[in-house]
Amino acid sequence: MEPDMQTQSMKLLPFKVIGLSVLFICGILLLSFTALATYVHYEHGSTSLDLLRPQSLILSNVNVLSMEDNSVKENHTVIVREGVITAVQPANAPLPQGLTEVDGQGGFVMPGLIDLHVHVLDRSYAKSALAAGVTTLRNMGGYDYQLKWREELNRGEWFGSRLILSSPIFNSVEQGDPLSHFRVNDPQIARQAVRDYINQGYDFIKVYEGLHADVYQAVLDEAKHLGVSVAGHPSYELMAENLQAHGALASFEHVEEVFDGFLGQQQNPQKVQEAADFLREQQVPLIPTLAVNQELTLLSQQKQTYLNRQDLAAINPFVRLVYEETSFKRWLGAAPALADYNQQVDDYLNAITLTLYEQGVTLGLGSDAGALVDVPGPATVREALLMVKAGIPAYEVLKSATVNAAAVIKQDKALGKIAPGFKADMLLLADNPLTFPQTLARPQMVIQGGKTFNEHDLRMLRAEGHQHSGGLVSATRHLLYLIFA
Repeated sequence: MEPDMQTQSMKLLPFKVIGLSVLFICGILLLSFTALATYVHYEHGSTSLDLLRPQSLILSNVNVLSMEDNSVKENHTVIVREGVITAVQPANAPLPQGLTEVDGQGGFVMPGLIDLHVHVLDRSYAKSALAAGVTTLRNMGGYDYQLKWREELNRGEWFGSRLILSSPIFNSVEQGDPLSHFRVNDPQIARQAVRDYINQGYDFIKVYEGLHADVYQAVLDEAKHLGVSVAGHPSYELMAENLQAHGALASFEHVEEVFDGFLGQQQNPQKVQEAADFLREQQVPLIPTLAVNQELTLLSQQKQTYLNRQDLAAINPFVRLVYEETSFKRWLGAAPALADYNQQVDDYLNAITLTLYEQGVTLGLGSDAGALVDVPGPATVREALLMVKAGIPAYEVLKSATVNAAAVIKQDKALGKIAPGFKADMLLLADNPLTFPQTLARPQMVIQGGKTFNEHDLRMLRAEGHQHSGGLVSATRHLLYLIFA
């Protein structure tokens, strides 16, 4: 019997070795993930720029486009104390003592830009935006790690655009993306989620078209009870039942949603008029996001040639990997017929945007940067230029990115104008943006909360805009969000 038992033990030995090996490998993987998760939890943003920057100054020798109207105040001086504008005065007026004077060299100064629709998927995106003169970003797809980034910015640990953060996107269980949406079909659960997300520190609620009517209405009602905004897509189901309920939206996202929701993806002037009447009468601003529609159109037409011309290094590596397997692949594989259709739709979306403006609908500038190729900042400027190309007057485009945008985020008493009492968010341009809007593409100086960034600083910020969290760190960060959300 003993030899048989020994033989049996020998037979079991490989299985024991395999089992121990599996346990060992699992242990190593668990330790590695724990170490990486710990790093992600404690890592912080940084900058190579000097963090100590005065917030008081005299900006002299400038032509001021205050955005209080469409006039330019020639040869003026802007006085800033502790990050707030205290005076806008002619150049020959007496100057206060003890403040550093910055010579604007005859340039044109206007309020810092606000992009109302972006996806901030790395700290680097906020840096790229600030370098382009976008002093405030409204993020339209919330994750908890963005709350951390906002806290870092508020503490002055690095420089980037001010962040206004939406909740995770509310969508239905059937249509929601499990990797990025909060999927819900129960109105009571939706109400609780609204409360929870606002308590966590998100600024407002983002909604998507797939939400069922009763859930969408519950979100609107709970947000109203809490005194917070809801922005996003309309609910197609609720549109059929009660279009007027969407009058509670702080903004209506994408002119494409007008094409889809109101027009049923058909060219229909009467339905465009109905959309215009609704948005104007309900005083709901439209955020057209023309830039992202142009991107997908060009990508579907020019394929890899288009991608090769883009600054792909500005995209977070993990995000780029995901997009290469999803949205990039979709449009790179588009058939010629689909590419032609995309061009027709893109042209029509521009025409709809112009019609809605002419019918008195308030416009807010939003690029949807981060959703495809382009990132906040460069995409913001491209959006502005596309709106001008669509036929909207340059002043109204600038207004959509300043005065109108500030009203959407409920900061119209602090942002969007160069006037006493407003935050000193400004950009200095070589030319008059009213007559040469292309000058927006290269600001000579950006001032955010009184902190001045000269051309050298802006070059450094643009470089930092290409320094992302690593792909593994970014993937772990998002995995932790999915686990603990």
